[in-house]
Amino acid sequence: MGVKILVENASILTMSTKEDLFIDRGYIFINNGVIESVGRGETPIDLEPPDLVINGKGKLVIPGMIALYSRLSLLPLRGIAKRGVEEPSIYSTLTNNDLYLLSALSLAGLAMRGITTILSTDRIVEPVVRASESVGVRVIAAPCLEDPGDLDSWAREISSSAKKWHRRGESLALITGSICSRRAVREGLENLVPSDMPLVVYRDACMDLKIPRILAIDPPPECNIPRDSSVYTELSMDRWEPGAGYGIGANPSWSLYPHFIIARARGYSPLDILGSATIWAAAKVSMESGVIGPGRPGDIVILDLTQPPWWVPEKILNENLAADIAISSIPRIEAVIVGGEIIVDDGGLLTVGMDLFSKAYNKISEILGRI
Repeated sequence: MGVKILVENASILTMSTKEDLFIDRGYIFINNGVIESVGRGETPIDLEPPDLVINGKGKLVIPGMIALYSRLSLLPLRGIAKRGVEEPSIYSTLTNNDLYLLSALSLAGLAMRGITTILSTDRIVEPVVRASESVGVRVIAAPCLEDPGDLDSWAREISSSAKKWHRRGESLALITGSICSRRAVREGLENLVPSDMPLVVYRDACMDLKIPRILAIDPPPECNIPRDSSVYTELSMDRWEPGAGYGIGANPSWSLYPHFIIARARGYSPLDILGSATIWAAAKVSMESGVIGPGRPGDIVILDLTQPPWWVPEKILNENLAADIAISSIPRIEAVIVGGEIIVDDGGLLTVGMDLFSKAYNKISEILGRI
């Protein structure tokens, strides 16, 4: 998977707890989709010849960011609920190809904001995985159970999808399930998702679930969910603490930057804020990404620091300033690499083009025209 990529002469915020957290000038070598070597100073002469060399002068490299909640097919229609339209009525009019187009459009927007992994609670897995393969962004597909009468079909969707795609290190997709309504809670639901994944529960559904393998989205305080099992959307960031994850609800920015701004305004450390979108987020779903280090997936984001107001002399750049820069929305995203594949380069998306976008925009116009 992927070409041999060498990033050299770059500032690197690794987010590692075992190796150097910040490298003021160093290199990253990605081979076969995996980070093979990271270090300070000049590139070792014994590395395999790269297929591509990226000059990191004036650039800051961070791990790809992870958002642990979204509904990809509805992101382009955000705000539609305010017009009195319920989600089931929207879904009933969409084909699998419609869901694919809308999901791909969402993934493209997220990739352009430096997000390399997204958890999505869309009810049908196949369109989401197709969109992931087209755009090149990793997805955790967690089909949503709202009506308890749909339990059997929900379980079949998870089981069949896991057999096709749930292969760590081989697929861009992972599979689990989500409970989106408290009335759908039953005993033993956690046994219907892959054993290496948490069961995702939305809002007050956590009130009736007392299981260890859980990922709670916007949990109410009464659930007493620990931060390492919690995810908060932009609507509930007043309850967020470092170590909890981030989710994207109706956020019109297609990014995590609004979450970062709220957390920063509440006085939290930039390193803790970024850590919650990288290393700690990855741990919640047992992924190896979120850190730039040997043996980790080659998921990185390259930020351009050569333009004002974030032109920073290399001599004064440190881990705290680098994290503060990374969580601001100002630096231009120069490149995004996922598993050794370059999906954003020079600020532009490489994997899908205007034909897909045009089809998606036409579908959105058609939907809006019916309501």
